[in-house]
Amino acid sequence: MSEMSAVKWSKHCAQEDLLASTQPRNRTPLQRDSCLGKRGHYIRHLLLIVFILAFAVVSKDIWSSYFPRALWDSLPSQNNIFIHDPENFDWETAKLSFYPCYRSFECARLELPLDWNNQSTDSRRVAIALIKLPSKVHASDPRNGGSIIINPGGPGGSGINLARNQARNLQTIVDSPSNPDDTSNTKVTSKYFDIVSFDPRGTGFTTPTFICFPDAAQRMNWNIASDAEGMLGSSSTAFKLMWARKHALADACYTRMGVDENGEDALGAHMNTPVIAMDMKAIVEVLSKSRVKLPSRGQEYTKSSQIESVDKIQYWGFSYGTLLGTTFAAMYPDLVGRMVLDGVVDADRHYAGKFLLLIFKFLFDSANQKGTWDGNLEDADAIIKKFSEYCFEAGPERCALYSNRGPEHIHDILDDIITSVTDAPVPVSISDVRGPELITSSDVKGAVRLALYSPFEEFERLASILYEVSQRNGTLLANSKSIEYPWQDLTPRCRLSDPYSINCFSPPIDYAEEVVGAISCSDGPDQTNMTATDYLKYWQRVRKESIYLGDRWAKNRMLCAFWKLRPKLIFPGPVGGSTSEPILFVSNTLDPVTSLTNSGRNMSKRFNGSRLLQQDSEGHLFVSTPSICSARVVRQYFQTGALPEVGTICPVYDRAFGLSGEGRSTTMKYGDEILLEALRAIANSMW
Repeated sequence: MSEMSAVKWSKHCAQEDLLASTQPRNRTPLQRDSCLGKRGHYIRHLLLIVFILAFAVVSKDIWSSYFPRALWDSLPSQNNIFIHDPENFDWETAKLSFYPCYRSFECARLELPLDWNNQSTDSRRVAIALIKLPSKVHASDPRNGGSIIINPGGPGGSGINLARNQARNLQTIVDSPSNPDDTSNTKVTSKYFDIVSFDPRGTGFTTPTFICFPDAAQRMNWNIASDAEGMLGSSSTAFKLMWARKHALADACYTRMGVDENGEDALGAHMNTPVIAMDMKAIVEVLSKSRVKLPSRGQEYTKSSQIESVDKIQYWGFSYGTLLGTTFAAMYPDLVGRMVLDGVVDADRHYAGKFLLLIFKFLFDSANQKGTWDGNLEDADAIIKKFSEYCFEAGPERCALYSNRGPEHIHDILDDIITSVTDAPVPVSISDVRGPELITSSDVKGAVRLALYSPFEEFERLASILYEVSQRNGTLLANSKSIEYPWQDLTPRCRLSDPYSINCFSPPIDYAEEVVGAISCSDGPDQTNMTATDYLKYWQRVRKESIYLGDRWAKNRMLCAFWKLRPKLIFPGPVGGSTSEPILFVSNTLDPVTSLTNSGRNMSKRFNGSRLLQQDSEGHLFVSTPSICSARVVRQYFQTGALPEVGTICPVYDRAFGLSGEGRSTTMKYGDEILLEALRAIANSMW
């Protein structure tokens, strides 16, 4: 038998053995003998391999309660990333022990109370998954600036994923531009930071996980069916179908996550933003205590050789992460060190105003009275206008939708394309990697939504998509849809587990709709008395605010109309006050969902001494468009605490379609090239 044949038969037999262990089946003696006979003289080697694999599987199950899935899944094939004895890997501990993971990172889980209000009698715990990109200098080095916690938003976004994708780029922004290994760099004023993030309770790699589906495959089927029914306004039945779906999902979550086996409030009652802020306070405290210094030469290391550290948070929050930041600042104003909040959510509306949807039926009766969600989308359509202007400026070489008749005509072309695909969806044939597809108006509006959030990254792609659709070709969008719905195969470990097991959600689903609901719906008043008629009025109001984003945005709150899970702990507010150190807020001139006028300026006024930096760009988050000016401000703030001058407006270095920004007229300083590289990397791969 050739070597290749042996490999093929080895794979065949291994598959047979795997199927036999997970799905009982009948094999004839002839089939078994054939498999054994073909192995021939390889049997000893294969038995040894089977023994090793069996030991590994058993060991994995034994160690699963100690090893995070993130750590296990990141094991490289060529070596073992753990430098410590796995037998001593006690990671669910209040002492917070970090261990190497994902090659250059360190991971841990921190055990915290499920119910912060009932720690003495309630022994239930959550294990918060944390990840850290270590500082370029040791903790004992006076240039070590401590940890900066980052949060991606969502709510429910995975901090683990954010750190893996962007921690190094964010570290480049906040760190001193000087090389820490340069012997001439001895200034203690140059600071280098750990970048730390975490998966909030109920999400990602944190346990227990908020699960409303038996497994990831059924969760994906739900998503596919939901999207196939279309967004609001896509058909005469879209609203009714979505309304019923939200009802079913909310009931499922209440059944699974409302009450535990002992009749007590389960995880769903302990996931709102104030509780996450309390978790973050505990993380800050333990991070401070875990910083140790190296012993002097000739001295032995002891656990008592810890350095002094101020238990104040250093934090960079994005989008919903700004709400978590302002909530923390309101609850613990004396614990605020450095805090950058980018893409500012209006906390007043989140906790009170925009959740009072029950009174919409009264507000909407007056033509002069604005609804409580008005203003969120006021910039969205203006960003589409910018799309047309940039497309015209870029010309046909960079913008596929270019017209020499000017920006207004390009805008009209965009509208005509959306109308045409509404009337006649575009069929797409198969490719080498996917099956046939159908492009609908919901798909096109979904592409528009992505472009509104990240113009620098998505405008050029949107132009190509729209041009293709205008030619009755939906290849680009079809390819995107196939990536959005990856095949969810149930692993053998999942098949051997009970339904709703965490083993059936690996890797975890990021930004899952039910997790967003568990946090957002719990943050505001009970809305379960809302009727379909009430919500229809709300939808129409939001739709008028933005014709391009309104239909998509209006669905975000629908789950709350059926959400019966109520939080055990509520922060009464207000969100504002005087913090121990001033907060730096950052807003774009045009933001599709957190406007400068109604969010950034409002929240900055709520916190005494804070400062608002405006970046003259479009999109959600200032990091969505490269700006050396903004990055310098953020770096200086984390390095020294210095705030920008009142009214500072930062230009951008790059714009969409490869256009140059006004920031290019500024003289580059030392380290700006590396800074720009990091900014472009973030903007080109937004999380």
